[in-house]
Amino acid sequence: METLQRLDAASPDQCRLTLKPKTIPADAWRVPLRLLKYKTLESTNTTAYQLGERGSPEWTVVVADRQTKGRGRNKNKWESVKGGLWFSILLRPRISSAKLSILQFLAANATRQALEDETRLKIQLKWPNDLVTNRGKLGGILVESKTTVDKVAFAVIGIGINLNQRQDALPKGAVSLLRETRTRYERLRLLRAIVHTTATKLDDLDKPSSIMKEWWRNCIHRPFHVQITCHNETVSGITRSIDEEGTLLLETDDHKVRRISEGTLRLLDDQSG
Repeated sequence: METLQRLDAASPDQCRLTLKPKTIPADAWRVPLRLLKYKTLESTNTTAYQLGERGSPEWTVVVADRQTKGRGRNKNKWESVKGGLWFSILLRPRISSAKLSILQFLAANATRQALEDETRLKIQLKWPNDLVTNRGKLGGILVESKTTVDKVAFAVIGIGINLNQRQDALPKGAVSLLRETRTRYERLRLLRAIVHTTATKLDDLDKPSSIMKEWWRNCIHRPFHVQITCHNETVSGITRSIDEEGTLLLETDDHKVRRISEGTLRLLDDQSG
């Protein structure tokens, strides 16, 4: 059963229902889904995190027409105008905090597969958390969590997809599904597909090698010449593989192997190797 509420406030404390809660038919749902739909939020991740702290059930999904303070990794601003798909999934996975990074790659696999199934567009993955096409960045994933000792109390998977925006509404280097396919998509249908595929893959959390193999098969820079910047250091080389913790193995230009767990990756024009 899927429950939909539409709200127009930016905080659960100030929610005002604009539509009566209603049940939406859901075919073959694996999980009970509680969907909270807002016009505007600062961040769907922030709202979902607040709901997690207040005991909201697993598979609570927060979606907004637009975000005023959407963010990516390292608190980078994420442009979240109307026309995109901006949502967060609240989960309570039974995993140790040491395995939390796996969840990001599982979500990337699920989102990529769901979007390909729905659009027939070839979508690839870019380390550490981007969804891309050959023309640019389509979306991204941000996982945030609350942990106690070595256990995960809850996790929030934030997913942002450029959906129906025109190209002139997108930041440099970004593309939308509208731009790529010349087709407008119904947001709720794609959201359902992504959540459903995530649910079907969640059983793989105890199979990190399987998750990472699937991610690597669909990686756009496998094995290409890249440049990675982390803090004050920039290094270039060939991406050779990814381990079960999501660490990238890079064969540097001086033929050494570096293990890189954080950074911003850029594909270089000369695809040697």
